[in-house]
Amino acid sequence: MANVEFKGVVKRYGDVEVIHGADLSIADGEFLVLVGPSGCGKSTLLRMVAGLESVTEGELRIGGQRVNDVHPRDRDVAMVFQSYALYPHMTVRDNMSFGLRVRKMPAAEIDQRVAEAAELMELGPLLERLPKQLSGGQRQRVAMGRAIVRRPQVFLFDEPLSNLDAALRARMRVELKKLHAELGTTMIYVTHDQVEAMTLADRIAVTHEGLLQQVGTPAELYDTPANVFVAGFIGAPQMNFLPGQAADGQVSGKGFALKTDRGTASGEVTVGIRPHDLSLADEEQASVLKAAVDVIEPLGWESHLHCTVGGEKVLAQVEAAEARSIRPGDAIRLMVGPDVIHLFDRKTELAL
Repeated sequence: MANVEFKGVVKRYGDVEVIHGADLSIADGEFLVLVGPSGCGKSTLLRMVAGLESVTEGELRIGGQRVNDVHPRDRDVAMVFQSYALYPHMTVRDNMSFGLRVRKMPAAEIDQRVAEAAELMELGPLLERLPKQLSGGQRQRVAMGRAIVRRPQVFLFDEPLSNLDAALRARMRVELKKLHAELGTTMIYVTHDQVEAMTLADRIAVTHEGLLQQVGTPAELYDTPANVFVAGFIGAPQMNFLPGQAADGQVSGKGFALKTDRGTASGEVTVGIRPHDLSLADEEQASVLKAAVDVIEPLGWESHLHCTVGGEKVLAQVEAAEARSIRPGDAIRLMVGPDVIHLFDRKTELAL
């Protein structure tokens, strides 16, 4: 096992800079998820660790060793790709053992490692099958098993679940959590899916346009986002945003006037409110958002109310029983606690 460190890492393709001085320290045995929209640079960071992309400037260390110029095969890392990358003419057993055979490892040790990995990934009954005889989830488990047999210092995952359906992705997330708990090896995982990031990570690094926006635990990023981008990217459904003015412990705008615990904030702000923090207010409540209901989505135990507040779209998650009497076109009042209102500077988009 090993820690991984980015120190001022820059990546350029010609004159185009895609990573702008990344500083990130990943602890030994940590499960870190790099998350962000397509094209934000997260896969480039991962591929630099693997040695598939060079470092233009700065320093990359694995286990304390500078690896900028170390060949990929000598970095002692294993990568699991989105496409599985299995050899179609080889059985599961041969796919898993191929890398060890290339390294001329003794046959007995190869057999032992394959057996251990097959047991861990529940692949025992599938060892003599070809990839075309496997489901997508089974193929991904084979790809992970092939990485496990190598016993690397660091596991790298490049959107490994994106080709699977939603139900299978959920099951595979559980398998990955179990795998990390059992192996205790450093894992770096790239995804654009913030649900995967929140459920898998010890810590999350949010990237956008080649810059690290915030690094922290899932709870830290959800509860105290550093800026508007992180606030909008982390959390499902997405946070609501409204333009407003803050002064003397209150924030107001077109269609709303709210009390807030951010008493020192003043001036033009962006107000952030998570949909589940909104609830229906009674007529006596003064700190409210005045909303017009556009669409109601019944989702079993809860309902999503798609509303308009002062010309801005707002989503409220409320209990189904509360929403039962509401109809599209109704005027409603929504309230939110002062302690869960997020405020961001309108110009810099940084949290206040």
